[in-house]
Amino acid sequence: MISILFILVALIAFLLAALAFLRRRRGPRKPTQVPMIVILLALGAAFFFLAPAVQAVESRIIPSLGRLLSNLCTLTAAYGFLTLMRYVSHPPAQARAHSRWRLGALLVALAVLVVTFLLSRVPEGTGIFTGLYREQPTLAVYTLVYSAYLGVALVDLGWLGVGTIRHARGYLRAGMILVFAGCLLGLAYVGQKVVSVLGEVFGAGTPAEALCAGPFSTVGCTFAVGMPALSVLAIILGAAVPALGPRVTGLLRWPGRWRAYRRLHPLWQALYQAAPEIALTSPQAVQGDAPPHDIGFRLYRRVIEIRDGLLILAPYRDQERTAAHRRSAEAAGLTGADLDAAVEAADIAEALRRKQAGLPATGEDARREPAVESDLAAETAWLTRVARAFGTAGRSDRAATPG
Repeated sequence: MISILFILVALIAFLLAALAFLRRRRGPRKPTQVPMIVILLALGAAFFFLAPAVQAVESRIIPSLGRLLSNLCTLTAAYGFLTLMRYVSHPPAQARAHSRWRLGALLVALAVLVVTFLLSRVPEGTGIFTGLYREQPTLAVYTLVYSAYLGVALVDLGWLGVGTIRHARGYLRAGMILVFAGCLLGLAYVGQKVVSVLGEVFGAGTPAEALCAGPFSTVGCTFAVGMPALSVLAIILGAAVPALGPRVTGLLRWPGRWRAYRRLHPLWQALYQAAPEIALTSPQAVQGDAPPHDIGFRLYRRVIEIRDGLLILAPYRDQERTAAHRRSAEAAGLTGADLDAAVEAADIAEALRRKQAGLPATGEDARREPAVESDLAAETAWLTRVARAFGTAGRSDRAATPG
């Protein structure tokens, strides 16, 4: 079952890497695409080589070969994450300059791991070097070089995260906080591994590694298995939050935006009938359709079109009629924002009638709007309230009209 899970995760990572490669070839090239492809390929390979069924085949070739391959992939993924974060937080030219010597350090570390591994007598199957570090210094060198490169990469990555946290906002800041937390967990794992290996080498008598029943079964297993797993998870989530966060939020906000879009329709329809030029897709205006699924853009466009319609109606407003509308709304018991919205809706209905009748424009703008910041959420909330009052006023007018 574990083999199926690991191989499935590896295939998903390879598929995502292939999609990223195709997107890079067909679309505009971005400097972050190559590091992302490297990360996906390295993580996919690490999961594949760690699958028990694959390790069984690998061990027939060279004992514990799966550990070597997974460690090589882990360091490559660490380099990819570090390069990715460099491109996120630095100009491309500066990021490329930093990545060159880090690539050299990675190649040296990978070469040392391969040489020391091949010079050692490693156990069959498990890949756990328990009790072997003192007798085989090459295994100690292997583990210490692996830990050193990983530790330096985590320090560098964490430092980038701290520098970005101070200046970033929103999803980028949240992502960098997760990256920094993941680096701290990873450094705890690296520190424990270095101390335990040195302790075994210099005669402490305690094995540096042990078989674990679970990732948090003992304190040693927590540092050796639990913390690296949580570290990788936090770093991956931190790197994904800036890109996926807005999309997830957009999905969560989609129902509310759709309801607002529909509620604005009666007001928009009345304004469009009076002034068709407000619609971006009308014959009198610029042609173009918004994607049906992009409700955020459609709502934004609807708000703008309503505002354009209100600007056209502004000369047809009458301050005396506005005062009368306010007295009527107050007599109906309305207060606060509901009062202002009812007055605005009545003014709009009055201006539409004056424009349709061709009455001389007053040249006055008696609009009443709430004292809110000019942003899409505030505009939408206000216009939705006005549209609801406008619909009520329209029904009242129709009911009062003799049939």
